Amino acid sequence: MEIKKGYISTIEGPEDKNGRKTTARVAYEKSENTITAPLTIHASIRGSAGRLEKGTEVVFVVYPDRGGLVLGRADGEIFADEGGDADVGHSNI
Repeated sequence: MEIKKGYISTIEGPEDKNGRKTTARVAYEKSENTITAPLTIHASIRGSAGRLEKGTEVVFVVYPDRGGLVLGRADGEIFADEGGDADVGHSNI
């Protein structure tokens, strides 16, 4: 496995307890016609905290079973969520 860079293609999947979509499909940077299976979006960048939308550049990892995780925005940004703080695990920043 290696960390890759790409662009959000779609945001989908079930919602978490805060009503934020939990998965995204990502187009590989070097092969925009290749789209991942749905990958879990890390909780710290779901909803308005990550401001992910089609075309947002992200870093991600795909596991051998084709599952994976969107780790973060490629620019490293996290924005305040609706409650005023970015939700990063159990800490508020």
